[in-house]
Amino acid sequence: MAVVPASIRTKNPGAMWGSALAKKWGSTGTITLNDGLGQGNNIAVFPTYVAGICAQLDLWRSSANYKNKRFADAIATWAGHNNVASYISYVKARVPGITENTVMNDAFWRGPMAIPFLKAQAGHEAGRTYPAEEDDWVQACKIVLYPNSPAPVQTPAPVKPAPAPKPPKSKTPIDDAVNKALRDLEPK
Repeated sequence: MAVVPASIRTKNPGAMWGSALAKKWGSTGTITLNDGLGQGNNIAVFPTYVAGICAQLDLWRSSANYKNKRFADAIATWAGHNNVASYISYVKARVPGITENTVMNDAFWRGPMAIPFLKAQAGHEAGRTYPAEEDDWVQACKIVLYPNSPAPVQTPAPVKPAPAPKPPKSKTPIDDAVNKALRDLEPK
């Protein structure tokens, strides 16, 4: 049976540690990881992919370790300085235009590379494509980047009118005449 990666089991696409920021986004706990590196790594557990993505993005935007840093420097810190070159290569192959010198600032997070970057990071952390839906990434970015915008109005789906009942099958010529007369009276 295949082992589900910790970042997927915990709905934590960035595989971020438990922290006050993780709790801000609804983290329900922290699990210690036995990754063989002896670094005492742990991972926060989130109730939904959206909550985990919100925490991932908020950490990138708010932590002095990552905010306004060059991508190469920030990802080295994120990765605990483990396998940094492969992490950078993985992300660069999936985020068109990103370079080691790309600055991880608000302009970056509000631009076209934000979601592809978050997905690439999640894929690297999981070792495979992360299973969150496209709408989860979009919704999380809206929540974190535009917290004061009004909630989108849900337009109800149009209601289709019920089909007109079919006239009953005729049993006699008189029934046929009555049914025809009733159809002739219907508004057109």
